[in-house]
Amino acid sequence: MGFTGDEPILRTTVVGSYTVPDWYPALRDAVAAGRLAPEAFGDAKAVAARAAIKDQEDAGIDVVSDGELFRRSDNAFGPPNAMIAHFAARIPGFAPGLRPKTGITPVAPDAALPAPVVEGALRPAPLGLVDEHRFLRETTRRPVKIAMTGPHMFARVAWDEHYGSPEALAMELARVINAELRRLDQAGCDVIQLDEPVLWFLPGDREWALRAVRACFDGVTHATTALHLCQGNYNPDPAARRGLRIFPSTFADFAPLAEGAGVNAVLLACAGVDGYDPAAFADLPPSVTLVLGAVDVQSHRVERADEVAARLERAAAYVDPARLWAAPDCGMNHLPRHVAFAKLRALAEGARLAAGRLAPDAVPA
Repeated sequence: MGFTGDEPILRTTVVGSYTVPDWYPALRDAVAAGRLAPEAFGDAKAVAARAAIKDQEDAGIDVVSDGELFRRSDNAFGPPNAMIAHFAARIPGFAPGLRPKTGITPVAPDAALPAPVVEGALRPAPLGLVDEHRFLRETTRRPVKIAMTGPHMFARVAWDEHYGSPEALAMELARVINAELRRLDQAGCDVIQLDEPVLWFLPGDREWALRAVRACFDGVTHATTALHLCQGNYNPDPAARRGLRIFPSTFADFAPLAEGAGVNAVLLACAGVDGYDPAAFADLPPSVTLVLGAVDVQSHRVERADEVAARLERAAAYVDPARLWAAPDCGMNHLPRHVAFAKLRALAEGARLAAGRLAPDAVPA
């Protein structure tokens, strides 16, 4: 696919995850109790994923995901469930089970995340992304994207009882991830994204973390490569249906990350972030497309299309509209489905409104 400059301006996409149905935990418990076959839960996840894709299509989203609904069995916590534990269970070298970990962020130092344990040398293995891609291709005709956790997030959340340094662990994780991303690229995925929620607020890790990100994409030649930088979407109470930002980040640190990652696109939370200043985008490398977070996933208030358009137009004062896309701030797994769908529809309508105003041949009002 790639970002060639020939596509319509202000295309829309999602970060990755979509509303997790309330019945997921009930089916998980039924499987654990022997009342339901694991395959039946898998079939139910496919139903949820098809519904997520249909919602994106109906809302008018251009590049869609499967909602990452095959990766979850509940909606407890944000990162460790689908971003960490799902993949760690598939990578040889991680121990079975999880161990609580605190101190990951100064915003919520007591927040306990169930983290995997590295007990031996990590080895590449299929991580399931190719299967997700196959499902997407069978379900939609739109361009598709697949996202997975980046090596820095893994290295900072996991317990390391083998490598002895987060840098060494991140580089080994990059080797494992790269094997999967190459397979995904060969399968024809349009957009491949790494999620790095912790990197933005740890500038001391920048050099080796970006080296690990670049290593993940080594040999990926077909797909558009993307890096998602966010401020977290932690949810200690799934019943609240609302995530929390727990990683403190400043926009001044954004441009060096975008430049050093070597990716085609960077996704950035902006809609619900305090201190958002689009002037920071003036230093964005000209080869990088900005995917602007234009709806707030940590609020149940549904934005108006004109609000979304205004956010995009503010960014377009500093970024060529040909290099500007729109997305939610982060994943939508914590939101009720009707709220998530309404926000996606506002996102698509707002992007179309702004595109009409920003198109090179637009007639001034």
